[in-house]
Amino acid sequence: MNTLPQDCIAKILSLTSPRDVCRSSAVSTIFRSASESDDVWNHFLPSDFPDGFVAPQGFPTRKQLFFSLVENPLLLHDSQLSFSLERTSGKKCYMIAPRALSIVWGNDHRYWQWISLPNTRFTQVAELIMVWWFDITGKINITLLSDDTLYGAYLVFKWNDDPYGFRQPIEASLVLDGTETDDVQSSMVSLMQNPGNEESRCAELRGDGWFEIELGQFFKRRGDMGEIKMSLKETKRPYEKKGLILHGIEIRPMP
Repeated sequence: MNTLPQDCIAKILSLTSPRDVCRSSAVSTIFRSASESDDVWNHFLPSDFPDGFVAPQGFPTRKQLFFSLVENPLLLHDSQLSFSLERTSGKKCYMIAPRALSIVWGNDHRYWQWISLPNTRFTQVAELIMVWWFDITGKINITLLSDDTLYGAYLVFKWNDDPYGFRQPIEASLVLDGTETDDVQSSMVSLMQNPGNEESRCAELRGDGWFEIELGQFFKRRGDMGEIKMSLKETKRPYEKKGLILHGIEIRPMP
């Protein structure tokens, strides 16, 4: 392989993945040079960036731009949506800010309050003071996502010092608007890590210190249109719930 011209090696590398390209740089000097080529990394950057995208300054190579979008999500749509790339594939990822979600009683200060926390993507997150009726819904246009990709939707949250009322599983659902009711994907999930209920998915702690719970999965095909609607609700059992801090809903490729 080392006898091949560098542009030929670069063309081969562009057919692999960002992870493989980075690994190939250890093979030899010519592979290392090819792995830095803009032609290679252009294949891993989206051909169609979302509306409102402006490339960050100070990244002269396409490789540097790629990893900037992996590590530092950009804010779009008046800072109510974050955009990034998945490290191993370059597929598009998004997070919907709490302000862009439909939260029942979210604007009533008796039930929810809007606060600022360090190390969050958005200027404000939502803290639950107390509700009996818990209902959060988000939507995203499916055309924003990468084609031919299996996606998962995740509620991202943490707890304050006094959580209460979330020991029981609650209902998560996901549906593409315009489909029949029978096509709705529904499941029971637990926001606690150890709920003692094996029939529901449990929340997992992320590396950034927040928890996440999967709301559902869907496959984005080329040409798909419409909106994906994701929700988490508990409206059937009348008991007090409090203490959740909502960061947003993240949509990213499944591993």
